[in-house]
Amino acid sequence: MQHAKRYKALLLDVDNTLLSFRPSSEAALRKAFQIHHLPYEDIYYEVFYWVGEVLWEQQRRERLSVDEIRTLIFPRLLSAIGIEADGNALSDTFHLQLHEEAVPEPGAVETIAKLSERYQLYVASNGVLEMQRSRLEIAGLANYFTDLFVSDDIGAEKPSERFFHEAMRRSKTEPGELLFVGDSIEADMIGAARSGIDRCWYNPQHLTAPARPKLNYTITALSELPRIL
Repeated sequence: MQHAKRYKALLLDVDNTLLSFRPSSEAALRKAFQIHHLPYEDIYYEVFYWVGEVLWEQQRRERLSVDEIRTLIFPRLLSAIGIEADGNALSDTFHLQLHEEAVPEPGAVETIAKLSERYQLYVASNGVLEMQRSRLEIAGLANYFTDLFVSDDIGAEKPSERFFHEAMRRSKTEPGELLFVGDSIEADMIGAARSGIDRCWYNPQHLTAPARPKLNYTITALSELPRIL
């Protein structure tokens, strides 16, 4: 591991970095089905998850937008599980429910509290600003962040350079002053590398690191962050 350098600010992803997406989205999906009086089985979430993974992979390759995923995911889910319903209405309800669901990643609250004493902290997320703000507030994390950079408000999505350049403009920082912390190689690490921003890969599943981009740090638990910085 390289010797840590002093950063001015940290950019942190939300889903599967600060907040665990699966329990939140699973609860929101179950509630959405209940609200629309649709039958629900646990396997439906597994289908939802894998339909989403296919679509998000396309987004990370810059072939789909976040809005397009929101439009596509529920019609594909309903088709796959053989239920006739209004996919758009179900999608709207799911996202309203997701506003109210937040499960912090292990050690997130304690780690962010420590880091906020030494760094300016910013969220850098693909999604909807008000949703991410609500979820971070529920998780007890929102007050630690100087600002939230979320794609629908930024006007661009990770991994595009436009997202990272706008985040730097708003935070009044330069690439060498920043460290990006996130779980996605494609959206977070590659996106940050394109803009000359240092990268810390959050890898709790102990996956094999790719050859590129070069990673400045790799952690398997958020609690490691204050120790390496």
